[in-house]
Amino acid sequence: MALAMLVGDPDAGQPVVGPGAAQRLAALGISRVSLLEDPSGIAVVLEGWAFDSAHVDEAVRAIYPDAIAGVRVFREIQHVAVVRTVAERSR
Repeated sequence: MALAMLVGDPDAGQPVVGPGAAQRLAALGISRVSLLEDPSGIAVVLEGWAFDSAHVDEAVRAIYPDAIAGVRVFREIQHVAVVRTVAERSR
């Protein structure tokens, strides 16, 4: 599963997640899009088993079609699974 998070500066505008963008993202192997927000703005998380993060620039153009610059891309560098131990489950 590849993950990428896009964070647009205020100049990048609002992310677009409509039918056209969804179709372009699906063609890139992205199967899930999450929007996250805090007081400073909105982040877009892209996930997909068939997503090759080497094509993240195409995803940026789908989500932020009017942004020439100002979109930071966070790429996954490590994936850690966390599980409860047997002792913790018995509590």
